[in-house]
Amino acid sequence: MQGWAKRWFHLSHHGILSYSASQGGVTRGSIQILVSTISYKPNLRQINIDSGTMLYQLKTLTEADFNYWQTVLTNIRRKHNNEDSAANDMLSPIALHDDIRNSSLSVHNSSSIGKRLSSSSRYDQRKIRAEIEQGLDTACSHQETVSSVANTIESLKQVLINNDLKSIQGLMEKLEQQRLLMITGAKDQVSQWRNVQSYFNTLSHRRSGSLSPNIIASDANQQAAAVASAQGDDMIPEDNSELTFHRPESDYSSRYSEQFFDAEDILLSGEEDDDDEADIVDQTSSMTCDDDSSDENNCETQSNEEVLDLTSVANCVRRTRLPSPAVADAGSALSVIRKNVGKDLSTIAMPISMNEPLNMLQKACEELEYCELLEKASQLEDSLERLMYVVVFSISSYASSQYRTGRKPFNPMMTETYENIRPDKGFRFISEKVSHNPLIIAAHAESRGFKYWQSTYIKSKFWGKSMEFMTDGTFHVTLTGHDDHYTFFKPSSWMKNMIAGEKYLEHSGECKVQNLTTGEYAVITFKEGTGGGLFSAPTKRNDVIATLYNSQGQKVRRVVGKWSEALAEEVGMDKSKLSVLWTARSPGIPDHEKYFGFTKFATELNEITEIEEGKLPITDTRLRPDQLLYEKGLIDKADNEKLRMEQKQRERRKEFEASGKEWNPRWFTKEGNEWVYAGQYWPTRETGQWPKDQFPLW
Repeated sequence: MQGWAKRWFHLSHHGILSYSASQGGVTRGSIQILVSTISYKPNLRQINIDSGTMLYQLKTLTEADFNYWQTVLTNIRRKHNNEDSAANDMLSPIALHDDIRNSSLSVHNSSSIGKRLSSSSRYDQRKIRAEIEQGLDTACSHQETVSSVANTIESLKQVLINNDLKSIQGLMEKLEQQRLLMITGAKDQVSQWRNVQSYFNTLSHRRSGSLSPNIIASDANQQAAAVASAQGDDMIPEDNSELTFHRPESDYSSRYSEQFFDAEDILLSGEEDDDDEADIVDQTSSMTCDDDSSDENNCETQSNEEVLDLTSVANCVRRTRLPSPAVADAGSALSVIRKNVGKDLSTIAMPISMNEPLNMLQKACEELEYCELLEKASQLEDSLERLMYVVVFSISSYASSQYRTGRKPFNPMMTETYENIRPDKGFRFISEKVSHNPLIIAAHAESRGFKYWQSTYIKSKFWGKSMEFMTDGTFHVTLTGHDDHYTFFKPSSWMKNMIAGEKYLEHSGECKVQNLTTGEYAVITFKEGTGGGLFSAPTKRNDVIATLYNSQGQKVRRVVGKWSEALAEEVGMDKSKLSVLWTARSPGIPDHEKYFGFTKFATELNEITEIEEGKLPITDTRLRPDQLLYEKGLIDKADNEKLRMEQKQRERRKEFEASGKEWNPRWFTKEGNEWVYAGQYWPTRETGQWPKDQFPLW
């Protein structure tokens, strides 16, 4: 099912619905169904569970599964409702007597008030019990995680004792995952017990009569609203300030008039627009009501900053190699580039054999191969640690280049676009060619933990023996939950020994990563290689050093290593104590040398998966015929197609110039010297209504 991810669900007898990636796997999240509103769509086999602080959208594979889950969910809620009613029958006379004694309402209203207070008391008991049970469930999961961490530490100790260094990396990655689970579990427990504490405090205040003035109905409308709510004709929405797995403590100090009562089960016909349902998942909102009115239509929904969540998008099986290995010799194009020494090669038509089957728009996306470093940074409290991981991310983008030699990406056509949605990595990405001369690429990516954008002027020059690749422009990163705004730029890259000898790629020079908010920054130095002969690669190369400075300009941290292998922090600026921050992954492709030196991530960039099938605009790179032919190894056909497309673009440009039209990008707008995402691509993609005035590019 496209747009859905398979998960294993478990429903406890306490009404806690939890899920994991597979049966017996680590619990990823849970929701208490006893205090949630559940809606059913039989014709879509869809179940929506809304607790007020989170929304679960579930879809069964078969109708039988749907009927089974609907029955189970309904029965367990009915069972708990009956238990609550029985317990409340014993307590309600006392509660009613106490509350009436502390109020100034007349006797003839006692019936409706009794219903309201009885419903409220029953809800309080259920809510508190549900929170306690979910808290205990969370504690048990946390206990299992702690045990796993202890076992991993014990294994790590044995590895260190036996000096089995090859096993360390896997154990460290496992330990890091378990560490994050521990942190999340601990936060969930604290939140859970604070909820219970807050409920008891609210209940205590109410029973003491301190909130009794708010019970008094000031007019007929308020009395009618109270009676309707007590009778269960409607449900007053619960305040929620953000869609997270716990609710801020302040939300539980709500006014008595904002109470909500028993949860509902709703059967929907399924005729509603599914896009409207999906919007609920992506948006976070808070409900604010006028104190002087009980009409729910007077409530306004105020949207907070959205946090991207791709968990509803299904992962897909991706290819593990290109359709064809490289069949063209890049060296055959040297006769062409020799005639253009010192010129910007991006403005010169080159033989297709000089290319790799990727586009510059896709290369911009390849920068995000190690985006998990930014996700990690967003979870850190210390600003210098966040800066350190952003620095490591900026260096990690070079890792895949070590396997590539002698080829350049395709130049995009004007207003050509490229999108990439990666649920497995948690981001979505859009890029567009926004300027033809000079060649400028604009790109924007967003994830749950970060936003990333760039507007870069790309050029390359041949200097007689080496080729220089320059990326002029600024890269930007912001992190969710923090005010940080990072900027950085990149040094030049060089392809050495292009005419004779052993070709190799080298990055050299300095760049700066700066936190514009705090003033902290880092200077990264890519060192030139040393050693080796006249026609061989240096024996010592790919070294990089990053020095971090606080806002006063004092050196506080240092990161060292190789951009091609791994990076580590010198703990306490002590060169003898290293803490590994990042390790480059192997290409992950059998015989990757034969397939342009692509890593697995690069191999997947030009593939049309079920996520893109039928959803792409006509401008997307994946539909470009010359690149597709070249990827399949059909060199001559690809070369002819490339020449045809370039001629078509020249003719189109002349038509625009003759008519006085401007060839403007569609999805990015210029602000100062930079191009920024205008915010319309993804909403347009959702509707499928691509602009009708877009002419074919190829």
